[in-house]
Amino acid sequence: MNLKRRANKKGTVVYLGNGRSKPYAARISVGKDIDGKIIYYDINKFETQIDALVCLENWIKEPYPLKITKKRYNRIEIFTCFPNTNTPYPLVPVEDISSSINRKSKKYYTFKQLFEEIYEEFFPTKEEIKKELEEHIKPKNKYAYHNSRNLITAFNNSKGLYDKIYSELKTSDFKNYIKKSNKSPNAVKQMIQLYKAMDTYAFQEDIIDKCYAQVIKRPRIDSASKRTPFSYKQIEYLWNIHSEDNKEELVRDLLLLAIYTGCRAEELCFIYTKNIHLEENYFIGGLKTTNGINREIPIHPLIKPIFEKYYDIKNEFLFMKANGKRLYYADYNNYYNDKFIDKHDLLKGKTAHCGRHGLETELKKLNIKPTVINAIIGHTNGNTGDDIYNHISIEEKLEAIRMVTFKPGRICVLADRRKTS
Repeated sequence: MNLKRRANKKGTVVYLGNGRSKPYAARISVGKDIDGKIIYYDINKFETQIDALVCLENWIKEPYPLKITKKRYNRIEIFTCFPNTNTPYPLVPVEDISSSINRKSKKYYTFKQLFEEIYEEFFPTKEEIKKELEEHIKPKNKYAYHNSRNLITAFNNSKGLYDKIYSELKTSDFKNYIKKSNKSPNAVKQMIQLYKAMDTYAFQEDIIDKCYAQVIKRPRIDSASKRTPFSYKQIEYLWNIHSEDNKEELVRDLLLLAIYTGCRAEELCFIYTKNIHLEENYFIGGLKTTNGINREIPIHPLIKPIFEKYYDIKNEFLFMKANGKRLYYADYNNYYNDKFIDKHDLLKGKTAHCGRHGLETELKKLNIKPTVINAIIGHTNGNTGDDIYNHISIEEKLEAIRMVTFKPGRICVLADRRKTS
């Protein structure tokens, strides 16, 4: 059922579907969370559309405080204000109002409503996200930020299920939707993970009697494309990707940096501006293992323009988001899944870690000493002491990295063309 859209900040009437005694909700937006996701609030539910519209009009004219759970309230980063004012809607945070919703009514939850309830209960708040990303302390009894982002991505890829009554969905419904979505194996994995998580919660809440999503098998990813180096053709293809979408362009650049530096994606997202020495052609980075942390990493001549593109002495980190905040690995992973990989079939199954593996392989082909390779990549060798790695000079590393071409001539030409474009 299509309902006319009302003016901004005046709420809307939402049809909740068949099988409800009160299928119309008077809904308003109370704000946005840290990711820009709109947070909705249903003032009340009604038998008719007209009653819901009257409720909205009356509340806008004479607003009264609305009880909202503290969990939802704490998610709000930007509060919605009344039209033409700076006065936010009157919200009263309370410990728990979920008890007012009986289990019988949940039987008619739509897919979207069930997800929203799970979101409220098990997804981290903005404070918890900040603590996890900055202090590496994950919230208790909630999804870690990276997992929560994957589930949100899967939810966004499931729009065709939003209005379906969840208790009526069967295994075939999930399978058919996944098949028709034509998503990448990685995106399908995320969708199945979401459906299984929703099934578990729905079963615990007596919304369903059987977990139909639990029997869905995850798609196999071709082992030939899993953590194998980028081919020369794929590297050439990467150099030729030009996009007006900044997020897609960012993923392309990070993949190229991974290919030519051997860094993990997490390490690239954590490069401090102060640790970049463009004139000397190296930067200090690395997060894992004794030999990997704070190592001097040479900058290949072909990727120096990428460093120069993002380098800004005023920023704390090399990679920053449009809102002025640093780019975290979870952001990169989200851009990779949402903005990049589904557009480039030639790169399916390829990740930043494939670039790391590829550089190591290429250096071995060039007969570079294992100690130099490990000093660049940051690997640990049980037979080699840390002191040996620490005494590999940046000049030795630069000499080795400059020998890497991944295809003599052709990539160089492409890189030169990018500099002048």
